[in-house]
Amino acid sequence: MKFLPLRELDPINRALSFDTPDCRIVGGCEIYTTKAAGGDKKLYKNISNTLTSRYEADRRLSESLSPPDHGTMQSKAVYQTLHSPFGPLDQTSARKTFAYMIATLNASHPDYDFSSVLRPSDFRREKSLRNVINSFKTTMFNLGVNVNRSLPRMWDTIDSEMDLTHCNVYSYSPDDMSDDPYGEEGLIWSTIYFFFNKHKKRVCYLYLRAISALSHSPVDSGTFFIHTPGGLNWEESDESEGWSESKSIWGDGIDEDMAESMDV
Repeated sequence: MKFLPLRELDPINRALSFDTPDCRIVGGCEIYTTKAAGGDKKLYKNISNTLTSRYEADRRLSESLSPPDHGTMQSKAVYQTLHSPFGPLDQTSARKTFAYMIATLNASHPDYDFSSVLRPSDFRREKSLRNVINSFKTTMFNLGVNVNRSLPRMWDTIDSEMDLTHCNVYSYSPDDMSDDPYGEEGLIWSTIYFFFNKHKKRVCYLYLRAISALSHSPVDSGTFFIHTPGGLNWEESDESEGWSESKSIWGDGIDEDMAESMDV
């Protein structure tokens, strides 16, 4: 995966990291190409082999536990393999999509190898883009941020890079939070979305994480934390930079034809 350093996303990244009275919000919006880079090909091969091994082991176990007259019974693990959020994992396209999610996380967090801990069942396919956008806005509003006012062009900017109506959207939602790689000390909650456009060969990684106020030091007023793959940046804020006052097409006045096409 190759990180795209798009300056158009800088105002979004500045606005998604801030302090509240109870917690520190660390957020970001990053876009990657799915073109293999570095050790990606080896990663894809390892993930594919791991999925194959898991499936074969689960299938054999399922067959050994099923009575002869119930040969079609499937274990939960086998069912999840055949009905993953990315499609049947016996298909190459589904495995590649899952691998793209892992490769994106590895690229964004180079000190952690997500391939060893995450399973396809840790993700969920979102059926409605409109619901995802509204849910994100609601989360920000509950944190005291009005996205339509503070980031009037946020979704337009992401759309211009990703063509959102043609993206598959996945959320990170692990079954067992104790195995959550994001479960760093002080983590209260996290909201994580992946927007995958197969034709543009891009993945947009959008995230918010709430860290307890007791586990971090507040930042100085006017300074924002910006996460960049492989490092951390601090920049002086200028919330008006790069933004137009015109109303976002993803705001309250969504076009009806577009709204219909947003259900995926």
